[in-house]
Amino acid sequence: MPKLKTWLAAAGLLTLMACGGSETTPPEASETPQDAAAPAPSSDSAASTAFVRPEGLPETAIPVTDLEGRVYWVEARENGRVALYSFTEDGQAGATAGTFEQLQEAYPTLDLSPLAEQMDMAGEVAADEEAASGVDALRATRDGLVAATPGAQKALDLARNGPVLELTGPTLHHLVESMGGSFTMTKEELDALLKAQSDGRFTATHAELNALIKGSGEGRITEADIRLLLPKTLGAPPPKLDRDAPGKGRQTADCPGLVYGSGKREICLPLGEFSFADRVVSFTPGEKPSKAPFDFPGSALGAPNYRNTYSADFISLGCNGELVTQFTDNILIDVDGIDLYIFEIGPVVEKTTLAISSDGENWIEVGEIEGARSDVDIGPFVSKGDKFPFVRLTNASNACGGNHAGADIDAIAAVGAEIRLSLDSALLFDVGKFEIKPEAEAALSGLAAQLESYGADIRVTVEGHTDSTGSAASNQTLSENRAKSVWANLSGKISPVPQDVTIKGYGASRPVADNATEEGRAENRRVDILILPGKKGYLKE
Repeated sequence: MPKLKTWLAAAGLLTLMACGGSETTPPEASETPQDAAAPAPSSDSAASTAFVRPEGLPETAIPVTDLEGRVYWVEARENGRVALYSFTEDGQAGATAGTFEQLQEAYPTLDLSPLAEQMDMAGEVAADEEAASGVDALRATRDGLVAATPGAQKALDLARNGPVLELTGPTLHHLVESMGGSFTMTKEELDALLKAQSDGRFTATHAELNALIKGSGEGRITEADIRLLLPKTLGAPPPKLDRDAPGKGRQTADCPGLVYGSGKREICLPLGEFSFADRVVSFTPGEKPSKAPFDFPGSALGAPNYRNTYSADFISLGCNGELVTQFTDNILIDVDGIDLYIFEIGPVVEKTTLAISSDGENWIEVGEIEGARSDVDIGPFVSKGDKFPFVRLTNASNACGGNHAGADIDAIAAVGAEIRLSLDSALLFDVGKFEIKPEAEAALSGLAAQLESYGADIRVTVEGHTDSTGSAASNQTLSENRAKSVWANLSGKISPVPQDVTIKGYGASRPVADNATEEGRAENRRVDILILPGKKGYLKE
């Protein structure tokens, strides 16, 4: 089999055409990269030891990746030209060459920012602004951009080459931190700024974010820096929606709540937007984690909002990655049929292993989820009346490495669910007591009105809970008495009074937070009101 360098010498390099270029594929090549799923090199590095160099490549060729993690090799050549070498899994090699702009047009998803460093070292500096290449534009934005810099807006215009990511406030914050930068704003302040200015969305390329980080004082991005880029977001065309994007919930005649998705992935959620996981308890990326911003666990919370693979609205779990989430305003229960639905996006639903828990410590293994729909009936694994606020997903897919390693989770929904209204025991009771305090009457009156609005055809469960301090016996008695006191108060404010009512005390056996901290113990001292809506009582958004 001929060496790659021998073939290149014989065949030469094809020149990219202005219409987008072409690529040749020789009959044989020496080797393929050994780790095509390795993380992409940063824009500050001309090469990375994370990639195994194919035999015969020029020593000056450096690795770059696209948004799917595929590896290419690029080399700066004379007169501002660039050569690109590609390899396929079956051992085929190809090569193209052209200007930087032609290369970007032909391979729009490649992160070509490492070329700027190589072009600097090669001395490929444009003589004047008219002759400036795309590489020079990237270098200018990377090395010198601050909000006060003259010409910064023009530099930003030139920097918007390559893949454009759609980011929310939290995912933008996470991505910048993963790139070595930081913000003068908190996640909450950044999120509020974006929601006020751009409907919560922010678009940027890696080149723009690198420029902001390097140009800002000590790498700390300010509100002024973000506002400099916001016109790009506001002027961006509507995002392309993938075929399997679930879209917003919609009302239909045969669903008492909201319907999400379409075709085989359509699902009715009786509690509508109350159905979704609300809190990340923990996330362990595992081996070969996904690349930021697609490794942000908060993207699995709330209603599904996936648009496309460049929109950071989902988390890719990574090899053996494990995500634990919690329902706070609802709770998973067993009903007839489907109980849990995982919004796993992409053309193929990748495998995950599912477990559920009532306390976040003892887990019931439900098994693997796979197939065209990620819906689960927990009935064979639980008892009627059991309630589960915790869900654990562990990646079981073999598709590891790259930007989107492992299963891609957009949302987690309890189809079989009860509405959960939680009352802080500190508001209701004095320490160690179960008599309702007078100052709690206003809150209980509001809760009674909310219960009454669901109608009489509902199932109500009143649960008392304590923290782990004190004996198990005293906690059990206290939790039962507190649950009885709350329902005695509420039932006197509701007309008609629901008939299907269960009152239980669980002591410290079902915590929702860590009893090792005062904050966690405060969350665990509570009375929960769980409501299963009846035929007339389903919630409507």
